[in-house]
Amino acid sequence: MTAKWSRIVVLVTVVLAGIGTGNTAAAETVATREFEDETWTENWVDLRSTDLVRATLTNVGFAGNGLQVKIPEGAFRGFGPFDRLGTPTPTKAWYRYHIRLLSWNSASEGKLPGLSGLYSSSGRGCIRSTPSRPGWSARGLFGTVGTQGVPQGNVPIGTYLYHVDQPGDCGEELFWPGASLEPGRWHCIEGHVSLNTRGSSNGRFDGWLDGEQRFSRTGITYRLENESHVGIRDMWHNIYFGGSWPTPNPLSLIIDQVVVSTDGRVGCLDPFTDDNASLHVKALTELLARGLLLGCGYRTVCPDRHMTRGEVAAIFARVLSLPATTRDFFNDDEGHLFENAANKLAASGITVGCGSGAYCPDRNLTRAEFATMTVRAMGLPAAGVNSPFADDNGHWGESAITTFANAGLTEGCGSNRFCPNRTLTREEAASFFLRVADRLEPLGLASVEPPPDWPPPGDPPPIPPEEQD
Repeated sequence: MTAKWSRIVVLVTVVLAGIGTGNTAAAETVATREFEDETWTENWVDLRSTDLVRATLTNVGFAGNGLQVKIPEGAFRGFGPFDRLGTPTPTKAWYRYHIRLLSWNSASEGKLPGLSGLYSSSGRGCIRSTPSRPGWSARGLFGTVGTQGVPQGNVPIGTYLYHVDQPGDCGEELFWPGASLEPGRWHCIEGHVSLNTRGSSNGRFDGWLDGEQRFSRTGITYRLENESHVGIRDMWHNIYFGGSWPTPNPLSLIIDQVVVSTDGRVGCLDPFTDDNASLHVKALTELLARGLLLGCGYRTVCPDRHMTRGEVAAIFARVLSLPATTRDFFNDDEGHLFENAANKLAASGITVGCGSGAYCPDRNLTRAEFATMTVRAMGLPAAGVNSPFADDNGHWGESAITTFANAGLTEGCGSNRFCPNRTLTREEAASFFLRVADRLEPLGLASVEPPPDWPPPGDPPPIPPEEQD
């Protein structure tokens, strides 16, 4: 099995699973964007030259490749074409996409992909629907970093809704209570639009984040009684800052695996079928998406299986991007699958082997050994305090375990214990390695500074036509 699993998804009928639920569902799709090759530029509506400059394929998508979108400093639009959903135009639809914020110091609100029914200039650009100019949209919404009661550094999300009864000319901002995206992590966003029966106000919108429903609103009027032609016309791949003012900070994200269905919820793409009961399911999925962890078979990760010293060496080499070495450090790994990884660790001072010039690549690794290797790999200073655990007093790895814990990389194995001699499992390793990767990668909470005062004084600049909604 390869590090990426883009071919799991079938283009017409996709078998998916809600992350962590273990429940599977089949959804027949009417639009799919996997961003796997250069054909991603085909069959769009309103794909602009600006979109082709600011959106590019990347090989670090959620499943295989993905689409990286950048909004430069002083700009509004990162991406914004449509996928037309065909005829007859549906009145119900569900969508799903995976998203990872890279650099995202958002100083104000903006839009993310969602469904729409645009037939004129209304439903966007602070132009509300009227009898002579119908139109609606239910795009995603992102807010100012660290606002709306979400953790500092996270980005709140919601729905930006244009509908007949909206309170003003611009769309209605509906933040999902407590829902946010953590920069550097993959998230799964889902939405559902059900248009109102013409002449009634019984439309609805539902939203899910990472498989959990976080928002629902009913009583929405998307269309009037005489607007029989108004339906769910498009999936709008809108990634847009603002607003009236351009972004003062460059913004960047990756989006992948966009799917639209008309017969039921799509669900989050789940790479593994054997980890849904694991406490570490999110870490296993995240590490796979980042290309740091491989499965153990087709759509399996074997979460309870013990980790060998060779397997741990391979993941350390990926997480740390260790350079190659020509020196052969060990006498027992000649021709072994993990020989190069073991030599990289030794050359970097992370391991000295298991004794007598050997590395013991097939021997299981203990939790104490992992803590020791991690402390060396990260160059963590000695903690200099007593161990927080009751079961490692006098253990040869006590100092490293204490340093490991005080760095916030472990809470132990329960009941004030670390279980230093217990063999490390693949699921435990996933959570440990993800914490290490988050510390080392220049992404996430630590890289996000509070946004500047916004908006600046004076009148906003005109929005260039190429950057308009």
